[in-house]
Amino acid sequence: MPVVLENLGKRFGDGAPVLDDVNATIEQGEFVALLGASGCGKSTLLNIMAGLEAPTSGALEVPSDGAAFMFQDAALFPWLTARENIELALKLRGVGKADRRVRAGEL
Repeated sequence: MPVVLENLGKRFGDGAPVLDDVNATIEQGEFVALLGASGCGKSTLLNIMAGLEAPTSGALEVPSDGAAFMFQDAALFPWLTARENIELALKLRGVGKADRRVRAGEL
């Protein structure tokens, strides 16, 4: 199943839109790079795709096992252990506590 963005938009408060009418289809196994000037919305788009933020308009379809992306810089919380960092990512995806513990142990 592809990741599909349809008329996706994001606005913070009453300010100007950060993202407006973004449309894309990213097929499974496809490698995509986002390029743009600082402040143009790249990180916001990735945060929406990862489920860390909600869009304010449009639709997003992500496979049930989620979408994967890699940050430019290390994205681990240094005050958490490796297991806790893994469990946090699973928690944000709606995985229950017992399942998080098992999956983090496997990883």
